[in-house]
Amino acid sequence: MSRRDGRRAAGSRRNVVRGTALAGGVLVLAGCATMPDRGPIPAGSAEATGNTLNTRAELIAAPPKDGEDPQALAKGFLDGLASDEANYSVARRYLADGTAWNPQAKVTVLDSVQVPPPDVLADGKTADVTVEGRETATLDVHGSYTPGSGQVVSQTFVFAKNDKGQWRIKSLPNGILIRQQDFSRIYESVNLYFPAARGLNGNRVSPLVADPVYLRSRIDPLTTAARQLLAGPSDWLSPVVSSPFPAGSSVNLDTSSDQAKVYLTLGRGGDWNASDCLAMAAQFYATLTQLEVRVQGVTKPKSVALYPGHGGGAGCTANSEGSANPVTPNGGTAYYLNADHHLTSVVPSAGNGGGASVAGVNGQLVPANVTIGSFAVAPTLLQQVASVSQNGQSLYVSSLHATTAPAKSTLQSAAPGGFSAPSWDGTSTLWVADLDPGNPRLRVVINGREARVRVQNLQGVVQQVRVAPDGARVALLVQDGTQTKVQIGRVLRTGSDSAPQIEVDALRDTARDISSVSSLAWQDGDSLVVVGQQAGTTSVVSVEMDGSSPTPGTLQALTDIADITANPGEPDEPLFATTAKAGQVFFQQAVGTWATIGSEPKGTAVRYPG
Repeated sequence: MSRRDGRRAAGSRRNVVRGTALAGGVLVLAGCATMPDRGPIPAGSAEATGNTLNTRAELIAAPPKDGEDPQALAKGFLDGLASDEANYSVARRYLADGTAWNPQAKVTVLDSVQVPPPDVLADGKTADVTVEGRETATLDVHGSYTPGSGQVVSQTFVFAKNDKGQWRIKSLPNGILIRQQDFSRIYESVNLYFPAARGLNGNRVSPLVADPVYLRSRIDPLTTAARQLLAGPSDWLSPVVSSPFPAGSSVNLDTSSDQAKVYLTLGRGGDWNASDCLAMAAQFYATLTQLEVRVQGVTKPKSVALYPGHGGGAGCTANSEGSANPVTPNGGTAYYLNADHHLTSVVPSAGNGGGASVAGVNGQLVPANVTIGSFAVAPTLLQQVASVSQNGQSLYVSSLHATTAPAKSTLQSAAPGGFSAPSWDGTSTLWVADLDPGNPRLRVVINGREARVRVQNLQGVVQQVRVAPDGARVALLVQDGTQTKVQIGRVLRTGSDSAPQIEVDALRDTARDISSVSSLAWQDGDSLVVVGQQAGTTSVVSVEMDGSSPTPGTLQALTDIADITANPGEPDEPLFATTAKAGQVFFQQAVGTWATIGSEPKGTAVRYPG
């Protein structure tokens, strides 16, 4: 759950919250890009945050002027929504006394906002202004992102004259309306982390699951993220995660040092036992340390100390996700099939000099008369290996150090070439797609037994499956007629230990602008890296699970790239890729720079554990 470094930064949209320090006085801009004749006024701001001082360039909206008509006032109000004020205090000055408005209800993002002249009623005291624009995205009350419909949407503001003869807004929709360019400036996407509701990792602990949300980055983002964590998970993720914070809990932060002090008051029913304290500290650590805060006086946390309320000493501390990490770190080791279809490990050499350490795997993975066609290594200490035979009909389970080959297959497909490459999650659950034309389906193995799987509202046939390390979400490459699409679903685990059941539901599309997808892998807790056609060119593209756009999203691709893998448990590790015709294995030394793994780079199906 650490953030990726420069080698993969081109695919990252998260974790930078920027502030501009002022030498003093007012920073004067030439004009507002969206509304040159008015708009937010940049000014020096010194904002106290806990024991810190946050000095930066702050954009403050202009208040209403006497005599302004409803059109000008509507423009001013919209500018107020794009300011850096925590409570929209200037925007509220455009409202009539007693006007009810909840700005937290929703965010509607438009490509641009058209503000026409008002429609003034016959009495001359009431007027309507209907603003419109093409919807590019929405945020719900939790901050969860949904791609926009692309349709033109409108909202009507009702104005009335007050007893001083000034127009003010007396009725308006709840939520805020904002231009795309202002949204990109004001909001940052961060991950909140919650424990999975079902399924335990190799440490027998519920793994943490990422919940991407957008927060206003210039309004004390660390405290905002902490309080959003207490508010609970998004509607989409809620069925597959849990939260230890009961209603009525509250939190405050001191971020004056690199150990964030989290003062947490739990609501009724909250528990401060040692294990719960460590679990909550891991949540705060994973959520807060992902933010790369670049604001004077605010220190990026490297660890978290959790305090019960505001008195006494720390209840516990965390300097990592600890046992809640979905995967077991493996030192950056990836695996591939060499020219003889033998499983081989590879670790890139340090630095940018190229080369890698390559070694054969000695474990007995399949019977002597079986050739491996694809495989997956489990991201746990057990180091299990699932191997699919070259004919695609048999799946075997063994381990990297097994001295005896499995006597029989764990699963069989009725069709030649039936099985896709398999995928493991951090709960030791094994996933594979069976492409048998007579019965195409997802198949899952838990504790050596096949579990029943249902996929709700699936349209098409699953060609590839990649389960997230936490086991709470799964990415599917689906063939729907002549089109490929990438979908992400929730994983609901039901049934008993002896008869487990899996249901994948609430499928959501991602990678909408990418066609002919041939490979995909989890890149970190909330994003995938895929190989597909973009603008007529085969590219390696980073895509977000919520459908929002990383900046930039396209990584420089190899010619004839066939396969891609990333290490979601260690996002700083390089990408690996293989080429189709040459059959060579490459790794990404830096953004846009690839190198072969050594003097014998021939191979296929490169994979990190997972």
